[in-house]
Amino acid sequence: MTVIKQTPLLPGTLQWTIGNRKVTVLSDSHFNAGEEFFTNLPEEGVRSTLIEAFRPESLILTTSIFLIESEEHEPVLIDTGMGTKMAPLLTGKLMEALAFIGKKPEDIGIILITHLHGDHFYGLLDPQKKKAFPNAQVWLSKTEYDYWFNNPQLSEQEKSNTDDAREALAPYEMLVDDGKEIVPGITSVPLPGHTMGQTGFLLTTSEEKLLFCADILNLPAIQVIYPEVGFATDADHDLAVKTRRDTLSKAAEERLLLAGPHFEFPCLTYVKVQGFGFQLVPKQYI
Repeated sequence: MTVIKQTPLLPGTLQWTIGNRKVTVLSDSHFNAGEEFFTNLPEEGVRSTLIEAFRPESLILTTSIFLIESEEHEPVLIDTGMGTKMAPLLTGKLMEALAFIGKKPEDIGIILITHLHGDHFYGLLDPQKKKAFPNAQVWLSKTEYDYWFNNPQLSEQEKSNTDDAREALAPYEMLVDDGKEIVPGITSVPLPGHTMGQTGFLLTTSEEKLLFCADILNLPAIQVIYPEVGFATDADHDLAVKTRRDTLSKAAEERLLLAGPHFEFPCLTYVKVQGFGFQLVPKQYI
C-alpha cells in the first residue's frame, strides 16, 4: 500500500493586471468568527443562507492583503494582516506569500492601513516586535488616527486595541492625512462606520477603476444578501450599513471593481443589485 505524504499547501497568491498596474492578492489568514461576532442577524439565522451558498455552516472570516506595483511608485501594500501576535493559534501568511512571489519586506515603499483593527495592522511587527518592513512608510487617515489616539471616550477594549496599534506603528515614519492622492493613481476614499476613519483606496487606470473597500463586508456570503447585518466591532452600526449600501450601489451603477480584505480569495469582484441586497460577480481571471 502506497502512503501519500501530505505536503504543505503553497501560499495563496494571484496576480492581476489592472491597466498599467500589477495587483497581487495575498491570502493571509482565516478564522472561525462565530455568530457572536455579528449583529442584527435575521431571526431565522443564516445557516440556510450559508448552505445555499456552498459555504461552511460556521462563519469563516478570511483575510487577504493587496500589493500594488507600478513604474510610477514604489510597491504599495494595503494592510499587513494578522502577523504573529496571535500565534500559535493564528499566524498570518503575508511574509510567506511575499517570498513566494519574489518580494522581500524591504521592497515595500508604503503601507496603506485601511483602519486600526488588529487583523489589519498586526503584521507591521515581526515576531521580535521589530519593524517588519524596514523601508516602508505607513499611511493612515487623520480621522482614524484621531479616533484611536485622541479620543477620551474609548471603551476599555478599544483602549487595549489602541495600545497594540501604538506599539505596531511606533517604529514607522507615519503619513497621517485625510488628503486624496497618496501616490500617483491611488486616492483615499472615506468609508466610515466600521471604524470612524476607515478608508478605502481607489486605484484609477486608463482601463479600469478598482476600489479597495476595507471592511464594508466582513462576511460577504451573508452581508450582500442582508446588508443590515453588522460586525461586533462596528463603531457605528447604522453608518456602517449606510456605507456598505452606498458603496455596493455605486459599484453596481458604475461597474466599479471592488476588492476587500475579507472578500473571498482572490477577492476582485463586480456587484449587481439583487432584490433588497446585492450579488457579487467575481472578475474573470484572464
